[in-house]
Amino acid sequence: MKKRLWFLLISTILIFIILVVSFFLGNTNEKRFVGAFSLIWVAYLLIIIFAGLPKFFVAVIYGLITSVFLILFPEYNLAFILIGSLLFVLNPLSDFEDYVAKYLPNEGSIIAKIRGSYEPFYLYRKEVKHYYHFPQVRKIYTRPSYIRIRQALVIIMSVLAIFLLIREIDMLMRILTQPFNIHAFSASTYTAILLIVLTVILYRKGFQSMLNILTVSIFPPVAYSLFVAVKPTYLGIILGLITLILGVVVAIYEYISYMRRVVYEYYHYYDNAKQEEVFANALFEPFVYNDYFYLSAKFKIKTNLYKFNKKFQSILNYSNFKRFFITAYTYNKNKQTVTLYTEFHFRDEKIIDKLNTYLEALFEDSITYKITVDKEKKLYEQDFFHNDDYIVARTIYLAEILKELEIKSNVIISFVCYFNSIEDVRAISKNYAVTRIPELDLENIITVRIDTKVSNINYVIEARVREILIDLLINRGKYVRVSVYY
Repeated sequence: MKKRLWFLLISTILIFIILVVSFFLGNTNEKRFVGAFSLIWVAYLLIIIFAGLPKFFVAVIYGLITSVFLILFPEYNLAFILIGSLLFVLNPLSDFEDYVAKYLPNEGSIIAKIRGSYEPFYLYRKEVKHYYHFPQVRKIYTRPSYIRIRQALVIIMSVLAIFLLIREIDMLMRILTQPFNIHAFSASTYTAILLIVLTVILYRKGFQSMLNILTVSIFPPVAYSLFVAVKPTYLGIILGLITLILGVVVAIYEYISYMRRVVYEYYHYYDNAKQEEVFANALFEPFVYNDYFYLSAKFKIKTNLYKFNKKFQSILNYSNFKRFFITAYTYNKNKQTVTLYTEFHFRDEKIIDKLNTYLEALFEDSITYKITVDKEKKLYEQDFFHNDDYIVARTIYLAEILKELEIKSNVIISFVCYFNSIEDVRAISKNYAVTRIPELDLENIITVRIDTKVSNINYVIEARVREILIDLLINRGKYVRVSVYY
């Protein structure tokens, strides 16, 4: 992975240097050759970074096929460019791509390598964004016309972007028959790249995120046009610089707005043992057992729940900028105290002190906190993860999501558990549908899945979950995870 990353980085820097040198020192034909090669390199570089080597090999095949037909039949170039664009979008060699993927080492994402040990937080942030865009996701299930329009627009934009990119490369390579216009080249290239970016954003995030990117992307071409078209030259430079500054301001505003689009999905229940109301982070659970965020910090804040909730969004924004997890918060009504639970990267002990200072300024009061090194996540398991009320709240939460998607059928509650004895597995299988999961077995540990179907009614779900938890206790089973399906 490191060799691949260094190769891509060094080669990209070299291509950029060659492009700049040829732009200022090369003749027209040299500019065209370097421009075409740079476009091809950037396109395939993006494929390697975001889609991986299997997709890269398939894209090379599509590129070679398109190039051969463009060379042999130049009079039909537009038709073959369109066909080549459809090849890239429709991907008829998807089975071959899957076949190649089986024989290549799984080196992981290059982006993950760049992020390093902070990768768990970036994956968590991605989940947060998914839930932030949940209203648009809901439309996919509840409004068939919405998903059709979105899919059609993604396909059209993909074909158009690839068409423009291939057409620009084709025109650059026809040095003897086509005049070269640097301004037309820049406009067409920028449009193609922008369309690709907008298509990816639309596919992953929806229309609103696409419009946010489009707003920022308008400024560079406007500034370029002012530089080139407005006379006298100094006036064009002034207007262009003003436009660029406005673009930077808008981009900074959009970035800050993007970072503030944070939601806190939680499992809500009352812990009778501690006499506390619990709001456990529902999106943190998949990232509990990571190897890097094990500085557990607990902050005691003397305030009531209403005042805390008014300021909680600011704390969420702070956590997103500083890259740490808020795993839960609890409220003790008798003591008028909110306890904030957090997990920090092992190198970020100083950020814990900064958070304490931030909280003291926010609540205008002295705050006590305690740091614990919890590599095994025993504290989180004890306080939340293996608490019966937490498990019930998680199950009901997942079932409620299905209701919001207007999925009204019965739900299947699926427990993953482990036992130390096959006799215990046989005993519990008399009451439930039990499936072995041998790939998760360890020495003297038998992993199973317990499935049960119930009506999607909260009190029915709670009763069944507590029943299974009691049976696990009786038969010496250990809870691992619960999921809900339909």
